[in-house]
Amino acid sequence: MRDLYRRLDIHVSASDADIARAIARCQNQAVKTDAEDVLRAESRKREYDQLYGTLTGIGLLRARMGLSHAPYWSGNVANDFSISADGEYARYAELKAKMARAVHVHDTWQQVRRMMLWSGGISLATGIGVALLVFAPDLF
Repeated sequence: MRDLYRRLDIHVSASDADIARAIARCQNQAVKTDAEDVLRAESRKREYDQLYGTLTGIGLLRARMGLSHAPYWSGNVANDFSISADGEYARYAELKAKMARAVHVHDTWQQVRRMMLWSGGISLATGIGVALLVFAPDLF
């Protein structure tokens, strides 16, 4: 889906007159046709604006995680709702470090748990063996 507002170089809250002027000066026939079909019909514009808000939010989320398209996607429809992952938004390294710490804590806990179960099993077996020797020596 195209970001018609970005392609027409207008703000989301642009008036109908501003939208009409932007469509008239647009050089790209495909964008012009889409804008006419979507932004000039009130019901379609309302639906587009709802979806636009969702896609803009997803683009911001992707940028904050450091996920962005490669430079060769620049200007492509696939990149319309992407925000560049600059230092302010890019958190990929931070998320990666947090995930590494979480994995380390999980792995450490699993090792401790295995050792506790193993030592508990040995202690239980030893205790049962001693109890049998003490309380039922005739079994051996």
